[in-house]
Amino acid sequence: MNDLLAKQSKALQTIDRLKVDASKHGHKQRVSRMLELMSKPKLWELGNGEVQEVHTASTERAQELMELYQGLNDTTLTIDERLDVLLNTKWTAKDFDCPLTRDIVELCDREAEMLNRGRSESTLGGLRKRLSNLFLQFIETPDFNPEAARFLKTQQPMLSSTGPI
Repeated sequence: MNDLLAKQSKALQTIDRLKVDASKHGHKQRVSRMLELMSKPKLWELGNGEVQEVHTASTERAQELMELYQGLNDTTLTIDERLDVLLNTKWTAKDFDCPLTRDIVELCDREAEMLNRGRSESTLGGLRKRLSNLFLQFIETPDFNPEAARFLKTQQPMLSSTGPI
């Protein structure tokens, strides 16, 4: 009886671990797809019926933010390349002054300081995850990335009033 119970609990643990892994993989794919769609050029139909790709300022901005996000999540970078990504991320966020951007700047500075002091990259996992999540929030905010407005899940008001009724 104990053997059967041990096998069942081990099978349940395996199933839970696989669920967590699948969830993480699905999240990464959703984020990647969203970033690609944000940075994709607009398609405009010309008067002669041709379709032209147009890179707007907002799609260029989304492209830059996507590249920074990918750089933050790239584990194959050298220390100098990582410091360059951190510096670019810091200056991108520093253009705006709010609690989110101040946290991003602080985390970039903290990681750069730790890398310069010779801390091993394996000890920076939690810091990097937090920085990545905060920068994703930054990308998903229309105030910082105009293309993000297309991906908001909130409903707009159905009626707009012009004055009191």
